[in-house]
Amino acid sequence: EERMLTLTPLGLHLAGIPAPPVVGKMLVMGSLLGCRSAALAIAAGLSVGRTPFLRIDARYIDEETKEGYKNKLILEERDNVFETVGNSDHAMLAAVYMGWDNVSGGGGSKRTYLESLGLSSNGMRDMKQLVRQLGSSLADAGFGPTNDSDTNADSWRVIRSCIVSALAPTQVVRVHRASTKYAETSEGAVQKDGIAKELKFFARGNDDDTESKNIIRRYHDTAEERVFVHPSSATFSVGEYSCPWLVYYQLVRTSKPFMRDVTECSNYDLLLFGGSIDVLAADGLIVVDNYVRMSANARIGALIGGLRRKVDDLLSKKIADPSYAVAKSVEMKLIVKLLRTDGLGR
Repeated sequence: EERMLTLTPLGLHLAGIPAPPVVGKMLVMGSLLGCRSAALAIAAGLSVGRTPFLRIDARYIDEETKEGYKNKLILEERDNVFETVGNSDHAMLAAVYMGWDNVSGGGGSKRTYLESLGLSSNGMRDMKQLVRQLGSSLADAGFGPTNDSDTNADSWRVIRSCIVSALAPTQVVRVHRASTKYAETSEGAVQKDGIAKELKFFARGNDDDTESKNIIRRYHDTAEERVFVHPSSATFSVGEYSCPWLVYYQLVRTSKPFMRDVTECSNYDLLLFGGSIDVLAADGLIVVDNYVRMSANARIGALIGGLRRKVDDLLSKKIADPSYAVAKSVEMKLIVKLLRTDGLGR
């Protein structure tokens, strides 16, 4: 029996943007979530194909030589940015680009900013050129810069949600941590901080692959492949994630399958953008995209399902009327509130 294939409302908007679907989706969702500038910076950074961060040789990080001390300060500045944006290489890319782009005072001030973070001037200029091109295409598709397009530019939680919305569900990774360890103190047992090398990461594998030694089935009989965080990722030394799910953009296979760039998800990121939802009310579970399992009340599943359908309706309205401001709708404001507060509503 033949089935008619049609584009979703989001797909119709993506068709008007000359960019890969993942990049286009990030741009559209960034406009809807009020972080358009950050989405443009991330999309440009991913499209350039090379990182603007210059490599710092770990052998030359000390306080005894001028070069070693300079490298030490650069790494400290990078750590500060990473701590601000959360566990996300992609959000860090947006932060350094927007910081550079907003520097006033001429070329000298911009050069000082680049040197403080060990950034390539050519890399940043390439990103700026792409930001302009992508921004023009996005505006032509009906998502131009407005007073509301960057209302959540100060919320790294919303910006990370935008990243997840573009990369999920196909590029979702499960984080497995060994059993929790405790240390005895005078005040009793205290949970130890996580150690990065104790974490294991698993990406969905091919269900039809029954012979490969790389495929394992430990998580609810789902075919998975172990993957690794690349040493160049800012998340390489992260030992603990509040949510055991990540997304990545690029997976490279060398000696091992390495994720070059990673962003931590939140529960509501996955519920809203992670694919199809199955509510197992009797078990108190919601299964996202037949993979991610989370404990949740069935009412949450109903709320999320209703919001998803409403967003499709709003995007359909925008197709009919390109001037329609989806981001100003009550439903989008509710979604943003859920993302900003991780469902706590405050």
